[in-house]
Amino acid sequence: MKKSIIAITLLTGILVLNSCKGKDQETTTSETATPVEVVPATTETAAASEPKSYTVNVAPGTPETILLGKNKEASLKILNLKAIDLSDPDGKSLGIQLSYQLELTNKNPIGGSYVQIDPSKFRLELDNGTKISHDDYSSVLADAESTKTTTEDCIFKLPAGTKPVALNLFYDETRVSVKLEMK
Repeated sequence: MKKSIIAITLLTGILVLNSCKGKDQETTTSETATPVEVVPATTETAAASEPKSYTVNVAPGTPETILLGKNKEASLKILNLKAIDLSDPDGKSLGIQLSYQLELTNKNPIGGSYVQIDPSKFRLELDNGTKISHDDYSSVLADAESTKTTTEDCIFKLPAGTKPVALNLFYDETRVSVKLEMK
């Protein structure tokens, strides 16, 4: 009987000590915790974190649609030209990302062949005379008789300090150079 009373007393003492330690730790933790202040982002902060963008246009005098192919069967439009500055966390420019989409119209008559444009053959000419290839692109295919399709974004990454001056398009042993302006 004495042994069971001693065991119960010890267990009760251990439980009381553990419960007191938990309360002390909770109190200590809540007393030393620093309140966190939530500050909404202002338009100035949001504007500073957005990348710098440039206006890119096809140069005046360039036709809206570009015809390629030996029989002028591929009609292309350059859409959604965009350029944004790429920079590191310190704000140093790493270059410019130029993106665009192509709209392809197949001018072959019904029963004619499909037209497939592969932008991997295109080259972007820079103001320093260098010609670069795409960093990312998607091909586009159009069936005969005025079928129109549009690519996903095609992307060039320009080195820092350069600007695009022309986009050279190639298809079926034909080439067209489209002059570009960036402001």
